Amino acid sequence: MYRPLARVIKLLGSLACHALTMAWTTLQKGCGRTVPANYIILCYHAVATRKRARFARQMSLLRRYAEPARVDVDPPLHPGKRYAAVTFDDIYESVVENALPELQTRNIPCALFAAGDFLGQSPPWSDMDGYEDTDKIVSAKQLAELPSDFVVIGSHTMTHRSLSSLPEEEARRELLESRNFLRQMIGRDVRLLAFPHGMFNHSVIDWSKDAGYERVFSILPTVTHSRSSEYLTGRVVVDPDDWNIEFRLKLLGAYRWLPLAFEAKRKWQAFFRRCLQVSAALLPHILRRRVLPDS
Repeated sequence: MYRPLARVIKLLGSLACHALTMAWTTLQKGCGRTVPANYIILCYHAVATRKRARFARQMSLLRRYAEPARVDVDPPLHPGKRYAAVTFDDIYESVVENALPELQTRNIPCALFAAGDFLGQSPPWSDMDGYEDTDKIVSAKQLAELPSDFVVIGSHTMTHRSLSSLPEEEARRELLESRNFLRQMIGRDVRLLAFPHGMFNHSVIDWSKDAGYERVFSILPTVTHSRSSEYLTGRVVVDPDDWNIEFRLKLLGAYRWLPLAFEAKRKWQAFFRRCLQVSAALLPHILRRRVLPDS
């Protein structure tokens, strides 16, 4: 019951965020101020055959509400306009079979992030909700044959492990080997990186720069107003099964309040744990003081 409830809570919070944003935008326009551009990046994973029609509708909505953008170039973002980019982590065969044709029909470019060690395999996480048992990661041959003018290939490391949990030497090797591996395979440079599980810290960002990546991506649903100086870029996780209103709000950037909520939750949990630790330390003294007068 928790996941549907959390989904509804996020939706309601995003509706409130969108309403406040619209009110603020109207006020800015009324005062003659320039409204900045909005740039949102969507993060998909698998697109099963049974979900293809829903994915196609989502891409039609993207064309209606935003201008498709690439994540590997930095054209100017015009004030008041909305831009959206599409990315896929892991690169399942279902993405090539079901998603890419719908994107090409609508002239929407995309970026695909590959984990080198799992090419041509069914990865360990394929039994999770939202994935089909028969869906595999694309092979090296399939990856090399993707059209370079439409698809940008980026790294998702070699083994898909959380970089922030690895020793420095191992994390650096993951970053560098995956970039070299993909570059040799597709015959062109690999400049983008998507963090596995969205996990990173300041050290991981520094190591990514040292490995030669020009931009890295998390799964924090942030909105960008200018890409020219941005290295760490947030994305909002979406799925073809998202409700229509849910997808529209994600596309409009209304889920950008969640990082603040996550940080507030983290601080509250840390405060609560600290209170428990203090209580556990004081409890024996309190009990001793109550017992000693009667003994």
